[in-house]
Amino acid sequence: MKRSLALGIAALMSTSQVFAADSLPNGTATSFTKKANEAVLKELNFNDKEDFELVNRGFIATLENPIIKTARQPYDINAFKFTQDKPAPDTANPSLWRQSQLTAANGLYKLSEKIYQVRGLDISNMTLIQGNSGWIVIDPLTSAETSAAGMKLVDEKIGKLPIKAVIFTHSHADHFGGVMGIITQDDIKNKRVEIIAPAGFAEEAISENLYAGNIMSRRATFMYGNYLKNNPTGNLGTGLGSAVSDGNHSFAMPTKTISKTGEKLTVDGVEMVFQMAPGTEAPSEMLFYFPQMKALCLSEDATSTMHNLYTLRGAKVRSPLVWANALNTTLDMFPDAEMSFASHHWPRWGKEKVRQHISDQRDMYKFINDQTLRLANMGFDSEEIAEQMKLPDSIGKKFYSRGYYGSLNHNVKATYQLYLGFYNGNPATLHQHPRIDAAKRYVTAMGGPSKVLKIGREAFNKGDYRWTAEVVNHLIYTNPNNKEARLLQAAALEQMGFQSESGPWRDVYLSGAKDLRDDKLYDIPPLVDPRSLPLAMLFDYSGIRINPEKANGKTINLGINATDSGEKYTVVINNSVLFAHKAKDGDKYDGTLEATSEQIGELFGGLASYDKLESKVKTTGRSGAIRDALALMDPMPKRIPLVTPLEKRAPQPSSNQMAQAKNE
Repeated sequence: MKRSLALGIAALMSTSQVFAADSLPNGTATSFTKKANEAVLKELNFNDKEDFELVNRGFIATLENPIIKTARQPYDINAFKFTQDKPAPDTANPSLWRQSQLTAANGLYKLSEKIYQVRGLDISNMTLIQGNSGWIVIDPLTSAETSAAGMKLVDEKIGKLPIKAVIFTHSHADHFGGVMGIITQDDIKNKRVEIIAPAGFAEEAISENLYAGNIMSRRATFMYGNYLKNNPTGNLGTGLGSAVSDGNHSFAMPTKTISKTGEKLTVDGVEMVFQMAPGTEAPSEMLFYFPQMKALCLSEDATSTMHNLYTLRGAKVRSPLVWANALNTTLDMFPDAEMSFASHHWPRWGKEKVRQHISDQRDMYKFINDQTLRLANMGFDSEEIAEQMKLPDSIGKKFYSRGYYGSLNHNVKATYQLYLGFYNGNPATLHQHPRIDAAKRYVTAMGGPSKVLKIGREAFNKGDYRWTAEVVNHLIYTNPNNKEARLLQAAALEQMGFQSESGPWRDVYLSGAKDLRDDKLYDIPPLVDPRSLPLAMLFDYSGIRINPEKANGKTINLGINATDSGEKYTVVINNSVLFAHKAKDGDKYDGTLEATSEQIGELFGGLASYDKLESKVKTTGRSGAIRDALALMDPMPKRIPLVTPLEKRAPQPSSNQMAQAKNE
């Protein structure tokens, strides 16, 4: 016992000496980070100022008050003004710093005689086309408050005109969430405004943020740096735009659906030709051309960055081949375009410039597709391919091909996953231990916590921050309360963030460092309100929440009647699975619920207990059938850790393990 105690004290002393010898940096760049960022200055042509000319061209005005009040978090359009007219600090990749200077520009811009754009009031752009008697609005931002502020600026500087149509380019929320800031449901109901969207828009817009919405939302807080400060050591913006607004998110069902490439439409005297592009940047997406103005809307398929084939918040992988082929079709369909604009970033003018930009972006995605498959077919796995992949200089050194939002590294891995899945072909990797179980084995194999910290710190002192993070992560997943491990891991992640060219990569690294240092979890922001869901999708969501242990051996048949819409559904829980279908004659029920669609959404979306709404709804049949069914559904957690283990996931140590840990 005395020997064990002595060894334990010695281990603790050696750990203290490792950390006392040289304090860890916090908010400052190491010599290795400075060197890495200096190398970027030599790699790229920072004397190229074309983008700065393009981003400022046609500027009319911006908001007098830079703060837009929203339902949750005020939006400051000058949040990244600190980047302006200053060289990149040591704590920022110079290429990302340059992109942040560009995306910080905000206000109302004139693109051509009848085309205007609002930029920098959200992560996305709102574009306005002037028709014979009113506006056609493309992509009304993320939140009602920011889109309303943008429209007010247009009214003041150009003149107030009625909105004749709203076009949603694709199914991501930052392109439709602000629609009710500029129109009303009454406008749609009385056909004063047409809502135009690509086929599949409504289903894809809801489902992507619904089925995996809780964890996706939590991961999005890391990806967008929601809880980081906007400064040279914190958030520099998303790379795709400044920041995502957090106000009232709204939705409008399309009144006109575009389903075919080549389809034409005239709205308020403005002619449009559409190109369908599903499965590119979004599952439902379209590009379109205004022949009278020779202007091309590229949606989000060709912007001033390499985009995501996989987004770090989590979503279905996008095909680079489908994306490249879509842009090739764009070049074929619209050879006369003299101006292009997108749902993010700044426009381009001149036929040659427009075509060069689109063809370079096309070739970039095709290169990723082809070279990933070439190397995969030679036997390399996704990590090996990502490490050696490099774009040709003819594409890769152009700023609009840089990985400010996506990254070449994770896009290669996404492409490998798209074709070959998670398994790399080596049987040893087919059934690996879960991360907590593996972490315990790694820590033991390395000689215990003190040895892990020593290895991690030695790697840190050499500037090998990736290895520090990988090694120390095992210790954190063995003991998330180890303060030395948390601080070392945080320091490594922070330096990796300071070196990142991708805005999301920087934000996930810095957010991880913040969580490790602060030891604080944040509430998950809502992505979708279950009360607004179509009932069929609501019941799909309810099925995801079924707890199989609670539901084991139970069969419940429910009739659900929406009193406002008249919809009637049969909901069956059996084999720990929930299925729903439109009610049919002869369906038998244990219980029936009659309520409004909103009340059904509250109950089956987990927003309200049955006891709370019991007096407001009507039930028939077996007493408690509705309550029993709802009791089988797990609530979605309000907080989820990403850099430390879940409490429920972490194994409980035995008394012997606890004693051993003390001795180590």
